[in-house]
Order: sequence, then C-alpha cells, then structure tokens
Amino acid sequence: MPYDLQKARGSSAIPMTPFTDQDHIDEEILAKEIEFIVQCGSTSITTPVMVSEFESLCESERKLMVRIPCEVAKGRLAIIANVAAPCSPQAVEYAEYAQKCGADAVIAMPPAGVSFDFIKQYYQKISDAVTIPVMIQNHSMAGTMLSPQQVIQLCEEIENVRWVKEECMPGPVSISALMAVRTKALEGVMSGYGSQYGPLDFARGAIASIHACEWADLVQKVWDLMFDGKEEEGRALHYAILPALQLEGMLGMKYAKEVMIRRGVFVNSNMRRAARTLSKDDMLEIDRIFEVVAPHMKDVRV
Repeated sequence: MPYDLQKARGSSAIPMTPFTDQDHIDEEILAKEIEFIVQCGSTSITTPVMVSEFESLCESERKLMVRIPCEVAKGRLAIIANVAAPCSPQAVEYAEYAQKCGADAVIAMPPAGVSFDFIKQYYQKISDAVTIPVMIQNHSMAGTMLSPQQVIQLCEEIENVRWVKEECMPGPVSISALMAVRTKALEGVMSGYGSQYGPLDFARGAIASIHACEWADLVQKVWDLMFDGKEEEGRALHYAILPALQLEGMLGMKYAKEVMIRRGVFVNSNMRRAARTLSKDDMLEIDRIFEVVAPHMKDVRV
C-alpha cells in the first residue's frame, strides 16, 4: 500500500549523489544517507532530482538512486521518484521501474522547449503507466514553466496527476496564485528553494518543502511547529536556521556535501557538475553556521 502523501508533511529531503574517487555511485554511503534522512524525521524523500545531479547520471544510475532509497526506507516514509526525461517513452520506463521498486509517487518536470500539447501527452503517458500519484515539478528556471491554469488543467484532465512541486519565482507568491485557482483535482502542493521560505510556503498552502537533505532535521522541526499551531516558535526557529539554508544557495552542493561530511555521513564532496572548491573563508563560515544551529540539530548516528 503506497504511503499517503497527505501524511508527508514537512521535510521532503533530497539525497545528494555520493561519488567515489573512481566516479561511481558509492552505494554504501547512499544507504547511510537515506538512513540519515529517516532518522532526521523527514516524512518523504524525493530522488534523484537537481540536487542529486540527476542530469549527470546514466539510466542505470538513476534507477539505482530510486531502488536503494526504497530498500533502505522500507515504508518508513514516502519515496517520490523523479521520472523526468526529454521524451515520454523514457519517462514511462522510469515511472514503471519506480513503482516496481515500491515508490509511493513519481515527480516529473516537463521537458524544455515543447508545446503544452506535448506536455499533456507526456503527463498522460506517465499517468497511464502507474497507479500511484504523479507530481508536476513546475520550475521557472528549468524545463517548461506552466501557468497556474495549465497546472490545474493537467490535474483535472489526467487521472493520476494530483500533486505539484511549485517553485516558480517568486516561490510563495506562485503558491498563492496556484491555490487561488485550485480544485479538488489538486490534492496537495510542495515547495522548493531549499525551504528558505518555509513559513511563507506553509501559510500559503504548501504541506512540505522538497530540499537538499543536509539540514533535514532542522527543516522538519520548523514545519512540525507550524502544523502544531506554534507559528511564532516555528518562525523563530526558521529565522535561526535561515543562514544555514541560504548558504546552500550561494555555495551549492559542495556546501551540502561538506555539511554531510561533518555530520558523519559522507566521506568526500565529489561532484560531476562543475563546482568551485570551497575556500578557507567558506569553511570558516560553515564553522560559524554549525555553532548557530547546533542547539537545534538532532544527534543523528548512522
């Protein structure tokens, strides 16, 4: 029985892809990373998406980044598998594999440079291939950006298209625009942007944020407070951890992987995408970040 996404509230953590020095995915470290996310209290995992460098992964690696999370999580939280592809046949293959592995939902960004008619056929074929929910990833900087009306049309006309990751800039404003025209066909909205706007996203109707996993425990704690009606406490915690979330936006996944090294999960910060090596000043700032957020971190041991 798939995990009910309505219960996946708060942190939907994205695993970064750990690479060995020989440029292979480190399956042992990946398994530790998934267990780390579970122990942080996240309610879902979204994999492999942009944080995971999914565009640099071959087909077998993309499937591995779905299979191992499903195997390690064992139903303790929802798995949302990315099936985005340039064409429908490839997306369908990923979707069928994800459901076979035990994923609870699939997510797909529409291909770039295509018509809305193509996009409708793309999501229809993904929906036809699975019985689990399909989530639209609507991003203003990648793929093809959809208007709120187009998102709602896809939800109303395609059976399994029920969820949206809304991250068109400005993020919280776009969530408001979507919610203003939503219908029962849209079951829920998740946000992005590294949960930098968590309380705003919550206030405008999102139930979770899909974000890189290095601070998953902190993000989940903020959302838990918001859902518990403790908005003032939730906002106070969010403002306390915001520098940690913002630094990711400046330093990228090198930063996220460095944090995971310091949290005892990763052994290196190897990447396939071009990335600037963290400087001495960067490392000092990460030291300061840890001092600030340490009182709020869970003692996660994997």
